Amino acid sequence: MSKLVTLRKSGNSLVLTVSADFKDEIGCQYTVNQRSDGSIVYQPVSKPNIFDDADWMNYDYQRDLQEDPELQLLDPVGKERLEE
Repeated sequence: MSKLVTLRKSGNSLVLTVSADFKDEIGCQYTVNQRSDGSIVYQPVSKPNIFDDADWMNYDYQRDLQEDPELQLLDPVGKERLEE
């Protein structure tokens, strides 16, 4: 999809307005490069999936639940409402 946009100044920045057709891309981050021929290339920043990391894949969550005192079950002391 090719659209015509105009470079404009906004404060201390230069801005290229993006058409509302790109609404699914709101919040996405891009790297920007200007090539020697003057073209400007925006590429989406791909964030790595931390759960694809071998350290996370082999992480023992059950051991954490047993050994970390902050993750232990609590004994009610007063009038706490416990929903089961």
